[in-house]
Amino acid sequence: MYKTNKASLVIDGSGSSVFAGLLDAENRWLAKVSRDGTPLEELFPVIKVALTESGLSLTDIGSYIYCEGPGSVLGLRLCAMAIETWTRIYPESAQYYKYNSLQLSAYALLHAKPDLQDALIVADWKKGAWNALYIRGRHVGATEVIDDASLGDWKDLIYHLPQRKGWQSPPEKVQTLRYDPSILDTISDASGLIRMTARIELYNSGINTFQKWTPTRHRAQA
Repeated sequence: MYKTNKASLVIDGSGSSVFAGLLDAENRWLAKVSRDGTPLEELFPVIKVALTESGLSLTDIGSYIYCEGPGSVLGLRLCAMAIETWTRIYPESAQYYKYNSLQLSAYALLHAKPDLQDALIVADWKKGAWNALYIRGRHVGATEVIDDASLGDWKDLIYHLPQRKGWQSPPEKVQTLRYDPSILDTISDASGLIRMTARIELYNSGINTFQKWTPTRHRAQA
């Protein structure tokens, strides 16, 4: 569990809406704002509204709590760039905490369903592959990548977390989750959810591999 002596600015651009909020030193919301729209257009207006509603400015921020992903690549990177810029201008606030969007969804699900034991949460990554998190015996696992075959092998409950851009339709007979970062104050004591980090780090689903181009002429088949 994280603990700061000043307010924390929470920023999340991973989903289909942009979220910003201010938590006080006792983990209570001073303000929270969510808007539909692209992070490029809405990120800074949402942060400005949250700061205005809380009566604070960037000089009052003691730490930043941000979503590492998985989710909208553009949204995550814009949030990272904003935080890195502000902590250079106000270095006394250069304290970072991160959380994972699938783990947040998992803890929110367990909080809402005390009897839930096992489930699989998936979010689209690319065709034939999913960012996934298993809940087994109410234990929240790490985010990993699974393929369609592994998804089909899971016979228990499956929840789908929609994100900004989808490359494929969700599997049949799944339940759709609503992503809501404002529940952070309720589940902030969840073990391992909010983690301190020395620098801004974003979730990486895997390492891209590229096939080497061979400069040979294409020849007609005999």
